[in-house]
Amino acid sequence: MSLEADALADRRRLRRKLSFWRVAAFVVALIAVLAAIGMTARDGNILPVNHIARVNIHGIITDNREQQKLLRDIADNKRAKALILDIDSPGGTTTGAEALFEAIRAVADKKPVVASLGTVAASGGYIAAIGADHIVARGNTLAGSIGVIIQWPNATELLGKVGVAVKSVKSSPIKAEPTPYT
Repeated sequence: MSLEADALADRRRLRRKLSFWRVAAFVVALIAVLAAIGMTARDGNILPVNHIARVNIHGIITDNREQQKLLRDIADNKRAKALILDIDSPGGTTTGAEALFEAIRAVADKKPVVASLGTVAASGGYIAAIGADHIVARGNTLAGSIGVIIQWPNATELLGKVGVAVKSVKSSPIKAEPTPYT
């Protein structure tokens, strides 16, 4: 009987130790979770360390409010010490490029901004790049080309030789322009 009583006492002692270690592990895990939540809530980052933010501007540029909000968040984030823009864009809308330029300048007012140009940074892509403090481009990067171009043929002489006269009725001298007949 004494062996059985000793075995029961040992088993009870082991259960107490196991229960203690289970509770201790739960408390440690709870403290770790609360610490992670506290760091996230305090700074908005899971690991609040200083870093350099990077934003990709690829493809057609439009009035992208999410991208503008991202740039505002980077400007306001005390942990983001600088911004690298990775630009590979043929351009896009004029209002989108202007809004992007202004958002980049808002970041540049608070921290350094560098634009890294890829294959092409034309039109609105170039406007975004000039919003940065410093631009880095490869030797074969197609950069620049701001503006709008429209071309049309002037068939006035040809039509005159054939004997065709083109007449138009318009409310203003610049209405219906451009036209290949003038």
